[in-house]
Amino acid sequence: MLLTSISFFPAIGAIAAFMLVYVVFSVIHGLWFSEYSHIPGPRLCKVSRLWLVYFDVRLQRTAKVHEWHEKYGPVILVAPGEVSFSEPSTTREIYRAPGRHPKSGFFDNFIAYGERATFNSLSYEEHREKRNHSFAFFQASSIYLPRFVEPIRGRMVAFLDQIRQDIDQSTGTITLDFFQLSNRYAFDNITRLVLGSDYCTRTIETPGAERVMLDDLKYCEALQPLLFNFPPAYYVLRLAASIIYHDPHFLTGEHSLTEWNTKRVSDKTTDTCAEDSQYTLLGKLQGCRTKLGEPLPASWINAELLDNLNAAQMTVTVTLTYVLWNLARNPEWQVRIRKEIAALPSQEDGFPSFGDINKAPILEACIKESYRLNPISSGRAERVVPVGKEYDGVFLPRGTIVSTSTLAIQHSRSVFTQPHIYNPDRWLQANPDQLRTMERFYIPFGYGARVCLGKAFATVEVKLLVACLLLEYKISEDPSSSTDVKSMAQLGTQDALPKGLRCDLKVQQAF
Repeated sequence: MLLTSISFFPAIGAIAAFMLVYVVFSVIHGLWFSEYSHIPGPRLCKVSRLWLVYFDVRLQRTAKVHEWHEKYGPVILVAPGEVSFSEPSTTREIYRAPGRHPKSGFFDNFIAYGERATFNSLSYEEHREKRNHSFAFFQASSIYLPRFVEPIRGRMVAFLDQIRQDIDQSTGTITLDFFQLSNRYAFDNITRLVLGSDYCTRTIETPGAERVMLDDLKYCEALQPLLFNFPPAYYVLRLAASIIYHDPHFLTGEHSLTEWNTKRVSDKTTDTCAEDSQYTLLGKLQGCRTKLGEPLPASWINAELLDNLNAAQMTVTVTLTYVLWNLARNPEWQVRIRKEIAALPSQEDGFPSFGDINKAPILEACIKESYRLNPISSGRAERVVPVGKEYDGVFLPRGTIVSTSTLAIQHSRSVFTQPHIYNPDRWLQANPDQLRTMERFYIPFGYGARVCLGKAFATVEVKLLVACLLLEYKISEDPSSSTDVKSMAQLGTQDALPKGLRCDLKVQQAF
């Protein structure tokens, strides 16, 4: 036994020595001899990706990459083999169709039903083939038609009716969580587009399991970086939290949404009486064929619909939340929007048409400035360098992961004066040359061949609600609530959620 113990210690020493040599070698190689050592960036990022993972798990990755860009410049190494850019010239090179840069393995995290939806297809060719199935369906020329706009308008009216019912009649005010309300509004709209009127939700006015599911999804997203980087730790945390808080449904929102999607699609497909199938995304995809003339696989259709449900409900939620938050903090712009919208002709429900609202320049500038100031994505639109070449004067070998930091490019000090200030006038007062320059540094919906297909649909949702809400109500910060500048700082999650996961604003009658 003693001999065994004695022989054990030299073995431990040998292992420790080997590890020390390995660490020293890795540091020296990363700092001076790596094929990425010439790229600016934090020293720790040159040695190990654990420094980036640390900020990723703490939900600070997006803000930290922006901070590094401000310190080191438009080209930075954020981890060995991973480079971030903040210039439009490189953005075009990475994301435009001729570049043929495939997506990175990060998008494997979004596989569902064993299938890759359009969003997480890796190769350019695969993405183009899948995108063609729904490209025409999502175009503005289609989405701006009454058959798509009117259902959204109906949800907007329901949203305002809910405020009207909840408002304190004695004071004429109420404080509401607009993150939660916007989430219900967005989910109702996308389920209508995907499944039609008979199988969509009405969570704005109807309590139920869908509301519970939506409330849980924000926690699922907030803990995604932990799941992606350290799956065992995530599952231990989920189990512990469900026991401590006596909530077996905690962090089950994504699973619940998958089950919900599967059942609704099945019910809709077997319903022979459904009348609006040709105007739903489900109906559109079921009518498509593969190159061999066969129907699209049911599993892929399910994956595509689930991806649309996930993406559309949370991106529009975050968009509306920050548009309203910025307006609440800048009431003078509410007055200008209200005056602009009030001057438009009204329809039977007392509100202007979307066509007129969509042309309102002040509303457009306020929404655009909010998109710029508070991007609705993490900026992890990662691509893989297909062949070694120079990007912005820096040579990158084949296989390097590259991306553009949306936050950094849209806060470029050389283009946007006082970039951290909410100033819609920058869009209203710019001359044509200035406007063209700003547009090159403005990518809220992505860029190139993979620009967000849902842009037109989101535009209808956001503009209708903001315009009509401000026509009837004033919104402001509520000092007694938990919402403040710190709680509204954006997290480094996929959809850049607010830190407090809510947005309490005071509402009162405008007149």
